[in-house]
Amino acid sequence: MHELLIADRIKGEREIAVFRGVLLALTTLMVIPFVVQAGYWSISDIANMIAVGIATIYTVAMLVAVRRSGYRRVWGFLSSTVDVLMISASIYLTRFAPESSVASLVSTSAFAVYFPIILFTIRRHDPANSLYTGILAAAAYAVMILVMEFEGSFGVTMKAGALSIRNDLVNEAIKAVFLAGSGWIGAAASRHFDRLFEDSMRQLAEKEHIKSMFGRYVSEELVERILSREIALEGERREATIMFIDIRNFTPLAEKVDPRTLILVLNNFFDVCINTITVHGGFIDKFIGDAIMVVFGAPARDEKHRENAIRCAVALERALATMDAWVKSLGVDWEFGYGIGVNSGEVILGNVGTDRRMEYTAMGDAVNIASRLENLTRQVGKPILVGEDCARSCPAEFIREGPFLARLKGKSGAVKVYAIAAAPDPAP
Repeated sequence: MHELLIADRIKGEREIAVFRGVLLALTTLMVIPFVVQAGYWSISDIANMIAVGIATIYTVAMLVAVRRSGYRRVWGFLSSTVDVLMISASIYLTRFAPESSVASLVSTSAFAVYFPIILFTIRRHDPANSLYTGILAAAAYAVMILVMEFEGSFGVTMKAGALSIRNDLVNEAIKAVFLAGSGWIGAAASRHFDRLFEDSMRQLAEKEHIKSMFGRYVSEELVERILSREIALEGERREATIMFIDIRNFTPLAEKVDPRTLILVLNNFFDVCINTITVHGGFIDKFIGDAIMVVFGAPARDEKHRENAIRCAVALERALATMDAWVKSLGVDWEFGYGIGVNSGEVILGNVGTDRRMEYTAMGDAVNIASRLENLTRQVGKPILVGEDCARSCPAEFIREGPFLARLKGKSGAVKVYAIAAAPDPAP
């Protein structure tokens, strides 16, 4: 069970204990004035005060146990039993009070004290406990009806102080049925509230999962749109642009530097890339070692995903221009290089994985080609290679070279590839 639900059960048990304490205080306040007025303790008074003492001791013991050992379901049933029996004993034993009887009290509204006890059980988030409490209250009340019938109290005019009462067996039986029905209503309400609680916990978990997937690598506005379900995360086919960014010759670096320096280089590279990608509306799909997979046009639709991906690639070229000098400033004899492959096409988007681990990702031939283009940058000596479909959206201010015909793994024919670069700064 979710720990928040357990915490709410404990809180509910404490609230019920407070209500029980109020009943005990009211019982005491009702008994003391009669004792003072009569000048002696009747059997009813003594019995009521014993019930108050027992219930008080139980309440304190239960609260201490919950504080030390946490919540136990059996304590809820035990509490219901104590509460119902305490009320029943108090009502029944009033027969020994002067000018009163079981019949007179049962025939009045005394049975209504059971209702808050039954309804309070909803705070335990246990439908079985609510139903049990209602049935127990009905049974206890029915026993008193049987006692009255055995005593011949029905159909007899009774005195309760200045009030004359003539009780009726049918009316008392209906009251017992109402008590049982209240238990059923309490159980239904408890189930309803538990479903609402579970739904809210499920939605909270979903929101936390979405935040963990998207919160660090996309804008806050996009995260809010996903949380508000403006953007669906279910499987779908869509035109999108995929980008792969990878550090060249990373293995030699890993072999010659200590782990701390290696992580420092990686983190600085990722920091530059993440900031640039986020500005251009890209979604970081995943980190693959020293590489990054980025999706443009998902999860939020973007009609300019091709252009934005190219602009992002050129911005990355500019942002990473100082990385080599920074690496050498660390005393590392290694030349920093990178490759960027960009390709557009139809992809399959959606949450992939299991309940324990799931991620939003893109799949399809367009993804594979983008990865192959990134690998090809090493062979042709160009940092940015773009597929034909994406290259058509290349902004005019950038230089587009090609097409080059390339043989890519998994493709039967040659693929047209373009190299993209920023235009040189004009001469002063």
